[in-house]
Amino acid sequence: MGYVPVRGDCLEGTVNSVSNEVQELPAEGRDRLDALFRSDPLMSELGAELLAWSPGLATVQAIVQVAHTNFIGGGHGGIVFSLGDIAMSFASNGYGRQALATQIDISYHRGVLPGDLVVATASEISRTRRFAHHRVEMKVNERLVASATGTTYRTDEWHFGAEFWPDEWRGKY
Repeated sequence: MGYVPVRGDCLEGTVNSVSNEVQELPAEGRDRLDALFRSDPLMSELGAELLAWSPGLATVQAIVQVAHTNFIGGGHGGIVFSLGDIAMSFASNGYGRQALATQIDISYHRGVLPGDLVVATASEISRTRRFAHHRVEMKVNERLVASATGTTYRTDEWHFGAEFWPDEWRGKY
């Protein structure tokens, strides 16, 4: 039988147990993050829209335009990837702590065409003090067109400064 570490078995700082139950985001923080997310230049350039977000979860959508196609006329994988990346950035930054993508692996399951509405949803599957892992699904008409997994690095920096966020919130998230 293999050894399974439990809390307390590892050196302090090696493993952090983080609750998956997220408390309500402080209201002013939610409003300011929402404005920050909605001002994303790439999201605007792609004609994408932020549908919903909360800490660890985000959904964006965009209609594939002719300008988003590749040389054979299909939707370029880059538009699908970008929508997933944007959703993951909002999900991972939704706690108020600045987080940066370090890795994303994507699989394309079917093509998209101009006029298709692509909906990308990123959901956190695990989180420690330093890293978070996400599952990202891109769909057209509820049909999976691409899926991805990604990792984000959670910095010590906070959007709007650490003093903006309550001590209890910063300690937990």
